[in-house]
Amino acid sequence: MKAWRQSQRQRLIEERAALSPEAHRLIAAHCLAHVSDYLARCEPGVLGLYWPIKGELDCRPLAESLLKAGWILSVPVINNETRKLDFARWQPDTAMTTGIWNIPVPASPEWLSPTRFLVPLVGFDKANYRLGYGGGYYDRTLANKGNEIETIGVGMEMGRFETIHPHALDIPMHRIITEAGMQMPEPNTSTGL
Repeated sequence: MKAWRQSQRQRLIEERAALSPEAHRLIAAHCLAHVSDYLARCEPGVLGLYWPIKGELDCRPLAESLLKAGWILSVPVINNETRKLDFARWQPDTAMTTGIWNIPVPASPEWLSPTRFLVPLVGFDKANYRLGYGGGYYDRTLANKGNEIETIGVGMEMGRFETIHPHALDIPMHRIITEAGMQMPEPNTSTGL
């Protein structure tokens, strides 16, 4: 299944990159409207956002309205020692520096513990298991958090699978939001490999 996941990951990244700027913009606008609607119904707290790479949907345009609504925003920072993610406070005027994989991170981090986390998806399945880039950072981080953090996968409908054939260490998202709306998990009847 590792080879299958790698080939699907590569295919989806290429398909995402091949979208026209207008198609990407429309998908992003619909998806962000659903994210915004959901978060408006939640009690504001510390929210983890991701810095988009490889054509991921960019949630940063929601920052100003989220801050006005009382949310405290943070971004993940790869911790090379633990191979997990730490979260640093972020807002649009935060001074940034280049982190691992050239992903910008706050230059003077103030560490936080988010209560909710918008998680980027390459692909996903009906049981809300996520196909990411294969580094395991998200799963290792979330494995220690239990139900302390609500995970909200953010991605495109083109990444939908019946199953991604989750491994024993894969962590399902609490909900997934795409341009089509929000998905709650269905029971996973597939066996992990």
